[in-house]
Amino acid sequence: MAQGGSLGDDKVIWEASPHTLAKHQVYKQYLSKWMPIMVHSWKGDVTYAEGFAGPGVYTGGEPGSPVIALKTLIGDPLIRTRARDLRFLFVEQNNKRAERLRQELEHAATPVPLNDLARYGIDLAVATGDYDPTLVDLLTRRNAWGRPMLVVLDTFGGSVKLDLVRRIALNPSSEVIITFEPQYFARFAGSERVRHGDTVFGDPDWRRVAEQPDSAKAEWVVAKYRSVLQEVGFPFVLTFELVNTRGHSLFLIFGTTHVRGLQKMKEAMWEVDPVHGVQYRDPADPDQQLLDIELEPVTAPLRRELLEHLRGEPEQTASVSDLRRFALYRTVYKESQVKPVLDPTPLG
Repeated sequence: MAQGGSLGDDKVIWEASPHTLAKHQVYKQYLSKWMPIMVHSWKGDVTYAEGFAGPGVYTGGEPGSPVIALKTLIGDPLIRTRARDLRFLFVEQNNKRAERLRQELEHAATPVPLNDLARYGIDLAVATGDYDPTLVDLLTRRNAWGRPMLVVLDTFGGSVKLDLVRRIALNPSSEVIITFEPQYFARFAGSERVRHGDTVFGDPDWRRVAEQPDSAKAEWVVAKYRSVLQEVGFPFVLTFELVNTRGHSLFLIFGTTHVRGLQKMKEAMWEVDPVHGVQYRDPADPDQQLLDIELEPVTAPLRRELLEHLRGEPEQTASVSDLRRFALYRTVYKESQVKPVLDPTPLG
């Protein structure tokens, strides 16, 4: 669920854009994989948190991400019965939206009253305030630090302060999902009065995007942010682009400390139900081809990326294992999608 300056403070719920519906499909699929693994591995002592939670519902009745997360647990008895100290922690800046979120979560928890969830090992809290410092305070009060967490920071694309992302990265077995719009940073790179980018990237170096050609600005900013996340403690970072029919882009940035999380996110993003009017694009594809969201995607971009990778390798050769790792770490594709690309025609 997203909130931010583009919505008036008096607007409690709003229409879900195609971008929103697509990213929520990704969240839903990933949570269905993340939650069983983490609950079984850590005996339920994990946290799902959001810093921009919203009201929990859209005008068309579609659920917001906090409701999707809670239903993932409630709807699966195999993991629900193993919960011991599973925390769902949500921060919403607007009082009216926070109250609506509580109502929607109450519906999602049915037949158990929201206040009774603790009896079943589920600690749920909605706090009102800005994500900074409210989210950190809530995580501290609920004893979440020192235990695995998945934190969704779903703004309208302006991202969040790097200090928070760094603290999550240094927390054991933790992950983050961040929405990101490079256009924002390209627009304000030349304005010294706009300091938000300095707190997002950690220093003013991001302003060098102003020196890039217009056609390369978005790619440069996303690559810069990817490297920043790796520097603060997320060795595995996945970036992919959601593009609507008007060409407007929203990037999802996923950071994890474990390769298995990266593998599961790749599975999730290719298993979602297609959303009308939204396609993927791999930031690393030289031709920037749009991709339909489907279980067996077009692999022409992957072929191009593998060829580009090979050109930089000694003698322009690499093992299949190396190519699989490259696909996993540097593209939107899964490791398993490499071999079919290699089979029909030799690369090179």
